[in-house]
Amino acid sequence: MIFYFTGTGNSLAAAKIIAEATDDLLVDMGKAYKYKDFDFTLEQGEPLGFVFPTYAWTTPPLVDEFIRRANFRTGNKDVFDPCYCYAVVSCGAFVGNTARIFASRLLRKQGINLDASFSVKSVGNCTYLYAPAQGEKRERILAHADEDAHRVALRIKARECVHAEQRNPLGILLSQVTEQDQKPRSTKEFHTLPTCISCGRCADICPTNTITLIDGTPRWAELGCTQCLACLHRCPVNAIQYGSRTEARGRYVNPILGPIKRA
Repeated sequence: MIFYFTGTGNSLAAAKIIAEATDDLLVDMGKAYKYKDFDFTLEQGEPLGFVFPTYAWTTPPLVDEFIRRANFRTGNKDVFDPCYCYAVVSCGAFVGNTARIFASRLLRKQGINLDASFSVKSVGNCTYLYAPAQGEKRERILAHADEDAHRVALRIKARECVHAEQRNPLGILLSQVTEQDQKPRSTKEFHTLPTCISCGRCADICPTNTITLIDGTPRWAELGCTQCLACLHRCPVNAIQYGSRTEARGRYVNPILGPIKRA
């Protein structure tokens, strides 16, 4: 079974490639969190995979909470013990120590050892820091990400026990600064433009139920956001902004999610 979390599609794209190679079932951690469904029945000894993005050079808060709450059991109610456990981390720039941080949490919360870890670099979506790649550059990055995911899938199928994510000294240093047991993500900078059409899609896709519509306008709760930026990137009219810089910057959604349509 492969558990994935995605905001704009990169991790889903990688997870689908791996699932096709390994003939494994995909489970959306975001939906599990949104609907508070944390009970999973697996076959004793089956492989266990996790695919998720790097946020601020560490694990997304939602993934941390999922690992804390998940109840992995067999049909006989025995404690689940996978034959092989791996993580694939997607990133736009530096993966840092994300996989190592995840391994520590997984062992501490679930008693499961991470046998392997990999990374796939794709188009970054942190629009309040930089503009996502566009045009030919975007297509080139996506093509490389697809190739990387296929290579990783073959290594997972062969059950390689390696930690082969692409780390570098700067990313490792940044991880040491940003990793915490609690990772509150501010929602103060979220706002909408008058072009908002009150479609409610942002609330529907928010995995943490942080967004509600009040008089047709999205409002963000102060706590709970995992800052996946799905609401911003997947708004059909680009009405959602974060701070003062995102209005002038493009949006990004991996093609795996299909074109964004007006409600």
